[in-house]
Amino acid sequence: MNNELGYIYIYKCVVGSGSDVCKIGITKDYHKRLQQHVRTPYYGFLPYVEFTTGNPIATIFKVNDYSSADAIINKVFHDNQFGNFEIYSIDYDDAIKKLYEELKNTNRLIELIKDNYSLYSFLNNDEVNVKTNKKEFENIREQLLVKYSDSLPEELMSMLKDKNTFIENCHSHYTTGNYIEFPYNLVLDLNYNKARRIEILNKLKALL
Repeated sequence: MNNELGYIYIYKCVVGSGSDVCKIGITKDYHKRLQQHVRTPYYGFLPYVEFTTGNPIATIFKVNDYSSADAIINKVFHDNQFGNFEIYSIDYDDAIKKLYEELKNTNRLIELIKDNYSLYSFLNNDEVNVKTNKKEFENIREQLLVKYSDSLPEELMSMLKDKNTFIENCHSHYTTGNYIEFPYNLVLDLNYNKARRIEILNKLKALL
C-alpha cells in the first residue's frame, strides 16, 4: 500500500425504466471527472443528475491506496462488467454496499461521501456496532505513534488542532474531555455525534 489518496465513484446510468446499470470508476478529482461525464457521457451512459443543480448523483469512496483501486473494482464487480467498459450490470444500492464492505474489510476506506438521495440503510446496523468511545481512539493513537514515530503524516496532521487554540475556540469541547492529546501540543477533537466519530475513526484506521 503506497498511501496515495484517490476516489472510487459509482453512479446509476440513465438507460430506461427498471434497468440496473452503473458506471464505476477511479479518479484523483471526482468533481471534475463527474462533470466531464455529464458534458460527455461515458460511451453514451449518462448519470442521473440533481434537478436544481445539474450535478451528478453519485456515491464517492475516498481511498488510501489509489494504485490498487482498479484491482478492487475488478475483484468486487468482475462478474457484472460489460466487456472492458467501466459499466456494470448491478443495482446502484447493492454496488455501494458491496464496495463499502470490501474497502472497510481491507482498511482502504477513508471516507464515504453520500449522494444526499440514497438511504444507505446497510450502514444503520454497522454504525450501531461500532465502538466510538474515547478508549477506542486512544488505542488507535498509540498504534499511530508507533508506526509514525519520526513524524506524523499529513493526513493525520490535517485532523488535529493546536491545543491552546482548541481551548480558546472550543472551550466547551475541552471541558467535556471529549478529545485526545497528540505530541507537539496537538489534540483530536471528539465532541461530535456518533456518525461523525465513526468517520474520524475510519480515517485514523486507514492510516494504520
